[in-house]
Amino acid sequence: MVGAVKRRLGTLSRARGLAAAFAVFGLFWGGWAACLPAIQKQTGASEAQLGLALLCVALAALPAMLAAGRLADVFGARLVPIGLVLFGGAATLPGLARSFLQLALLMLAVGITTGLLDIAINAHASRLEAVHRVRVMDGLHAAFSLGVLVGGIGTGLVRRAGGHPSWILGSIGVIVALTALANRDSSLPVAAAPRRAPIARPLLVVGFVLALAFVVESGLEGWSALFLERVLDSSPAVSGLGPGLFAGAMATGRVLAQKVERSSVPGRMLFAGLAAALGLVLVATAQHPVVALAGLVVAGAGLALSAPTLFGLAGRLGGEGGRGSALSTVAILGYLGFLAGPALIGAVSGASSLRGGFLFLCAVAVLLAACAPALRRTVGETGG
Repeated sequence: MVGAVKRRLGTLSRARGLAAAFAVFGLFWGGWAACLPAIQKQTGASEAQLGLALLCVALAALPAMLAAGRLADVFGARLVPIGLVLFGGAATLPGLARSFLQLALLMLAVGITTGLLDIAINAHASRLEAVHRVRVMDGLHAAFSLGVLVGGIGTGLVRRAGGHPSWILGSIGVIVALTALANRDSSLPVAAAPRRAPIARPLLVVGFVLALAFVVESGLEGWSALFLERVLDSSPAVSGLGPGLFAGAMATGRVLAQKVERSSVPGRMLFAGLAAALGLVLVATAQHPVVALAGLVVAGAGLALSAPTLFGLAGRLGGEGGRGSALSTVAILGYLGFLAGPALIGAVSGASSLRGGFLFLCAVAVLLAACAPALRRTVGETGG
């Protein structure tokens, strides 16, 4: 009994450092989204070019994620502080860009380190849960959302006071790197590399649905501030509320999701898709910032259910012998959507308008809800 208590306390102690890593990861992306209007202005990039710069994140992050999976098996928890230091350094770079070409090149560095850190912290979280049988994933993802909230609102206020993106993002980068000090404990044993599970159809279904959810989520995170500022003529402080309130709704939704833990996977995803679609209609048709902000809250509250629900289903599909490989497969497919979302909105907005870009996201959310029957069949294949 005493040994079990000590192990639980040790797990929670490690989880606090890991929660800080999740939080500062979100802090950068919240700050980045709120800095986007100023960065667009200082680089002279069009909306389509901005979308291409964001696509550079995806192009660099995906191969980095594949490599990071192998590195996580070798280095275990020790990869987390390495990832934090590297990402912290890369986070300082985009604010220095003075042209579209510079921005695109610097976003490649952000993409490489994003892929590394993302896999490192999620792999460590999964390892903590497996070794110590203590659930921490929901709280860690809530910490990420809270980080985005603080980053978005805080950056908006700093920009209103005259803060420049170069030192805003530079300060965030320093905070990210310093968080490595809270993640130096590498005492958790490194498990042998798990056998790779076959890429079965159910995993592809779950990965596709997660990709749809992440297209909507990353699109809202990346473009909501720009929509508020460019389309609705909001001040920097108000535009910073966009990604901030969206992240706050995500964090709140993830905390409250524990109270509906017994709801079905298809039911959760139907709710997530419909709530996101409703929120996006409000945003795309808004004539006043308050309406758009309300739409972002509705969309965030719904989408909050997606990642925890689908990652949980992936773990059950993998079973004891293949849980890690199953989660990795679904995560990579999902993050394809997460990384592509901002670029897709940039392309659609460049061809039409920012309102058109958000209507595109609404259509993706409707498709997400329509996938509920396929998930019902997938859940049936797991025996529950």
